[in-house]
Amino acid sequence: MRQWYKRRVTTSAPARRARPTVRRWPVPPSLLLGLAPLVTFAAVSAWRSRPSDDYGSLGRTVDSVVGALVIPEGIAVVVLCVYVTALGWWRVATVDRGRSALRWTVTAPVLIAVVCVARLPLVEWGAQPVRYFVLLAVGVLFVGVFEELLTRGVLLVGLRRRLPEFGVWIASCVLFGLLHFLNVLAGAGVGTTVVQVVFAASFGSTLYLARRLTGNLLVPVLLHAFWDFGSIAVSATVDLQDVARIVPAGLIGLFAFAVLALGVVAGGLVAWRDDRPRRLRRRWRSVPPVEAVAAQAAEPRLPSAL
Repeated sequence: MRQWYKRRVTTSAPARRARPTVRRWPVPPSLLLGLAPLVTFAAVSAWRSRPSDDYGSLGRTVDSVVGALVIPEGIAVVVLCVYVTALGWWRVATVDRGRSALRWTVTAPVLIAVVCVARLPLVEWGAQPVRYFVLLAVGVLFVGVFEELLTRGVLLVGLRRRLPEFGVWIASCVLFGLLHFLNVLAGAGVGTTVVQVVFAASFGSTLYLARRLTGNLLVPVLLHAFWDFGSIAVSATVDLQDVARIVPAGLIGLFAFAVLALGVVAGGLVAWRDDRPRRLRRRWRSVPPVEAVAAQAAEPRLPSAL
């Protein structure tokens, strides 16, 4: 009796309808949401900058590192992380599902790392207290996290919504370079800033390449931070009259420009290769099917009028 009752209740109970699940999070990628943090950061930076600012003294003292790097970049990282969390873009902004098959292009990021290591012996480690280098490491790490998550993360998500990968590569590198043009508002010279814009755009290609080769954003962040650490530490500790250090620093800089040119070529090839399936699909859309070609060939041709 008990078994029949259980069976009866089980079979006669009305089937519950599955409720349709409305997925409201994460937010679908869009170009507007990808560009919003970049535009906001540029607007805030332009508002904070003053023509009287001494851009050349950036990072040369402990107070400058704290006031110009650690605090503002730390706040920027927190705000950007909140934005990415609200959108639910952490996975898509920091991880690439497919890695590039052009393994030889890893030469460019590796050589950039070699340049960063070669700079370390040029730093006059005794010219600044230990806390200076610790704070500088924290500050440039914040810079790497913020700028990479901003340009090689959120921006890439938005650009990929509207552009092919080759266009994404070009737009991300150009926008990353133009972002450094804001240094003019902080007292930097126009000529020096233009060179820095070109340099940053080229460096952006190598960082894009590092993401595509490793499949995540960690290596670009560390590479970016390592590069900034060497650049600021050398400029803050090396005397311009010290020929024994200035000459090797100049040679390393020339070598770095050659490596960045390699990064531009390699990054463009990787992005162009990614668009090959798209180009093939577009090409085959204009090709008629085999049945149509066979039917057209089988149709009797009328004699042409003389």
